[in-house]
Amino acid sequence: MSIFLEILSAVLAIWIVWWLVRRMLQPGTPAEPVDDPFASVPAPRRRGPKGKAGAVALEEPHDDDGDAGAFPPRSL
Repeated sequence: MSIFLEILSAVLAIWIVWWLVRRMLQPGTPAEPVDDPFASVPAPRRRGPKGKAGAVALEEPHDDDGDAGAFPPRSL
């Protein structure tokens, strides 16, 4: 009877180890079917340029009338 219990416990231990290894190596199925597999993957956020590369070049304001000397010169 003790040999039967030893064999039974050995078979049971081998079966539990086999079941655990198989369970770890087998991929799990998702709980709900997913339409878009990349829906939960965050998109990388790009930041703007840094330093002088981020400066904006603006055009100098100019008069179309040609009144460059509209103000009289200063006198001391």
